Amino acid sequence: MAEPSRGGVHKYSFEELAKATGDFSNNNRVGQDGSGEVYEGTLPNGKQVAIKRLQYNSDPEKQQVELLFENEVKTNSRTRHPNIVEVVGYCSEEADRLIVYEFVSNKSLKSHLYVGRRQLATAPIDWPTRMKIALGIAEGLAYLHEECKSGIIHRDIKSDNILLDDKFNPKIRNFGISKEFADSKTHVSTVPMGTPDYLAPEHYTQDDQNKKLTDKSDVFSFGVVLLELITGKLAAFEKERREYIFLTIWAVPLLKQILDADYQDLDAENCKELFDSKLPNNFEKNDMEKLIYSAAACIYKPAKLRPHMCEIVKVLNGDMEPKTIWVRSDCKYLYNGSPYAPFPQAQGTSSS
Repeated sequence: MAEPSRGGVHKYSFEELAKATGDFSNNNRVGQDGSGEVYEGTLPNGKQVAIKRLQYNSDPEKQQVELLFENEVKTNSRTRHPNIVEVVGYCSEEADRLIVYEFVSNKSLKSHLYVGRRQLATAPIDWPTRMKIALGIAEGLAYLHEECKSGIIHRDIKSDNILLDDKFNPKIRNFGISKEFADSKTHVSTVPMGTPDYLAPEHYTQDDQNKKLTDKSDVFSFGVVLLELITGKLAAFEKERREYIFLTIWAVPLLKQILDADYQDLDAENCKELFDSKLPNNFEKNDMEKLIYSAAACIYKPAKLRPHMCEIVKVLNGDMEPKTIWVRSDCKYLYNGSPYAPFPQAQGTSSS
């Protein structure tokens, strides 16, 4: 495989990274995703890092891992933003592919929003912190879409791909399936990839002509993360025993009561079910309104009408009125079923 373009990213030997992790000791293992295991390590200069060792079990998997590795190193080597996890190095020796990241100490946003049966309980994130997290993710995405020389579409924005540092600043990770798009292009034709619970509904259409990736696909996924911040629920969760539902569908009747009303009374009893029960009434109403309007505009509008991330940043910063991106007449999208007709059933989705 040709060496990825790395723009100053350091190349390490396998021996150096094995030593940094205690020979990939289980004591230093801090996580795992679909492409490999992640270990905490310490470089010779004392810098604390996270090292992902990519894994495969067959030749087709090896090809996929090679592509993920090359794409992640190439993409991250040219991104510098406080809300994006930095790639500081890599290793490419024979069959070994490893990526060295800055160490982000506070695990994923998902681990803080939802406590599963096998997770240790953590203190709930308060509402001001949730606002900070929402704004940070929005700023990171706006940077990727609009400030990079060639725009970058992440393609897998979800709460599990948002890491938090010790001050709960968010950092976007996992660029293995990201795509670049030049200013002259309106879309990238590609096979839909990503996590189904967060995947934009246009990718479920039967018409292949509509399966075109744009930055608005990330906007939709970001809206789902906003709903998770508002509700404290997973993007697909168990509504009844063994009956699963998408959060974006479950929230529709509750959003109607708030958005299709002459007056938004967030204290009303019929609104409370929307908000994370772990933090009842403990939010700034203006901030909650920003989150609700932004989530609605990102998720429920047709793809072409979704806001750009720079607009979401302005709304969350208080520089643009929330009703600029979602007006009362937009509530028709909550009533006519769009964009949910093409969605597959969420049956069988695991909530643990």
